[in-house]
Amino acid sequence: MSFQLLTVGTAAAGLALVGIVYNSDAAYFMCSALLAVLLVSFISSRLSTRALAWRREVADRVFENDPFTVTLHVANQGRLPLFLVKFGDTVPEHVHTIDSPNFVLPALWPGESVTLTYGARAMKRGVYALGPLRVSVSDPFGVFQRVAGIALPGEAVIFPRPLSLLTDLDEGGTDIRGTISGELALASDSGMDFYGLRDYQPGDELRRIHWPATAHHGKITVIEFERGTSGSVVVVLDTKHGTEYGEGIETTLEVGVRIAASLAHWALTNDGTACLAMDTATEARWEQVDYPDQERRILEALAWAQADGRLPVSAVAEWTAARIPTGAAVILLTAAPDANLPAVVQWLTDANAHVAVLTPEADSFGAAAGLSPEMEHALRIAGARVAAYRRGRGLQEFLNHVLLSRV
Repeated sequence: MSFQLLTVGTAAAGLALVGIVYNSDAAYFMCSALLAVLLVSFISSRLSTRALAWRREVADRVFENDPFTVTLHVANQGRLPLFLVKFGDTVPEHVHTIDSPNFVLPALWPGESVTLTYGARAMKRGVYALGPLRVSVSDPFGVFQRVAGIALPGEAVIFPRPLSLLTDLDEGGTDIRGTISGELALASDSGMDFYGLRDYQPGDELRRIHWPATAHHGKITVIEFERGTSGSVVVVLDTKHGTEYGEGIETTLEVGVRIAASLAHWALTNDGTACLAMDTATEARWEQVDYPDQERRILEALAWAQADGRLPVSAVAEWTAARIPTGAAVILLTAAPDANLPAVVQWLTDANAHVAVLTPEADSFGAAAGLSPEMEHALRIAGARVAAYRRGRGLQEFLNHVLLSRV
């Protein structure tokens, strides 16, 4: 019970008592007026939220830990003004607000609309549903307040942030392209073949400018190359239900997602093709990207990745085999290698594929056991390079060692 309601109710009761004792018409009239105020206030508060129209916009598609903006549009579509409008947004776990998501509008007049914003950041990649919106509207006298929850649609898609890996292919005295992708990687010095000419675009290397064509056409023209397979990578991510270990931000799936994003980014940086295969709750998913400006397709898929698939990693790898670009390295990311994985690896290596199995050690994420020595031995016998990532180790350093074959 609000202080205003207590005050008006007490005053009405007192006037009613005065009217009864002294048979005063004025007291009866004042009591009736106060009761009318209570009735009007009650009806007004109950109808006020129905006059509100809401719309949410989220400036998402950002990397984890980067700020994004949530915009709320509210309008009074009723014929009466609304007073003391309070509302606050609800953010899910792993999302922290930069500005307060709570707002107060002293009055919102008929036909008036207001736009309000607040900033937030997500500590973990994923797709986050925002809301519900908590709304409180008071009557003009502040006697009653109507509180309601509004399930206003809106979601933020947060990309995993790729790690910056070795880009100099001769760094450390080792040709990474040859190490990862085999002899086909050495087909050309640049990993690309001449394709044609096109107009210059921001970001093109100056050494690719074709000066005769530039002089002839009067505009900068560059040489277009056909992309080779020298730096191509196919990442098979294990998303089978029950294969994720750990809690919160530190889980085996999150490590696998970050590795997948980093290797895809590395492949595109080194003139290769980046491919991603994983299972989902409905079907297996395949993404193939040939150019850096298409990288967000893989990042979008990884943002949605959850451990809700039905197929083990061996089945996804087998399903992927027919799609693997020539000369690409196949990277299997799993914290729970299944019994059929060595046979699939053997089949891939017999087909001249270069296979590596990267596994976040489940025991370091709180599981009962990690990669067994027997499984590791079977994978190596089948022809795969095997590298285990232990929680707490620098992931960037780990991946650089993988690219340099120091595993």
